[in-house]
Amino acid sequence: MEVFRLIERILSAGESAVLVTIEASSGSVPCSAGAMMLVAAQGRAAGTIGGGAVEYRSEQIAREALQTGQSRVERFLLRPNEVQDLGMVCGGEVQVSFRYLSGNDEASIAWARQEAERLLPPGRVYIFGGGHVSQALVPVLKAVDFRCVVLEDREDFCRPELFPGAEETRLIQNDDPTAYREITAEDYVVVMTRGHKDDLAVQAQALKTPARYIGVIGSRRKTAAVFAKLREMGYTDNDLARITTPIGLDIKAETPAEIAVSVAAQLILIRAENGRGRT
Repeated sequence: MEVFRLIERILSAGESAVLVTIEASSGSVPCSAGAMMLVAAQGRAAGTIGGGAVEYRSEQIAREALQTGQSRVERFLLRPNEVQDLGMVCGGEVQVSFRYLSGNDEASIAWARQEAERLLPPGRVYIFGGGHVSQALVPVLKAVDFRCVVLEDREDFCRPELFPGAEETRLIQNDDPTAYREITAEDYVVVMTRGHKDDLAVQAQALKTPARYIGVIGSRRKTAAVFAKLREMGYTDNDLARITTPIGLDIKAETPAEIAVSVAAQLILIRAENGRGRT
């Protein structure tokens, strides 16, 4: 996905590039079908197709394609042969395409934008609370391709500039059911409010959604108090079992940055266990 985002930026700046893609591979090869590498005027700009001789020769060919403005396809046989013999001993065959993309070409820019959107993993992370941990968490999640929406009931903690990379920030009332109506079975709910009352309001509403994950920051003492209230409201032990608390992987995190890493790691694990998303 990052390759396509970079393509869009490079082409929009008026520069050309070549997208190198492993179309097919067989035998014992250091790369598999689908691997991509982007080559621009300065050389390899992003991605990899496995390194080694295949990547080295492919970058040379991509530079040639940049000069000629022509796309092409090449076959590499990783054994003694008459076609692109790379002198490797692992044995196998790789077919590589070199797609020339002209700077400022609107069709190519639109294609790259569409591909980046198609490859986005499904599901968003709805973060309730805009304090220091949430502010540390958003850029970490953004870096690993999670889409974040921050929801806060305090205007001062709902400013977009506090959350670079967030898709949206929303000023809400924590007990308003309409704030939760977009949450689907592919989404994640992260509860990082400022206290028991707000935690209770958010968890009570989040449990009414089909969210795949509900994680709550806080101590065991706070959790016990909130769970007692939720039971009084009619929620069962099975309902409460949907809530992960304390949130994140146990890496002895203490600072906001460390907690952000812990939470992000847990969400990465859950995403992997449920399948990363579209291909």
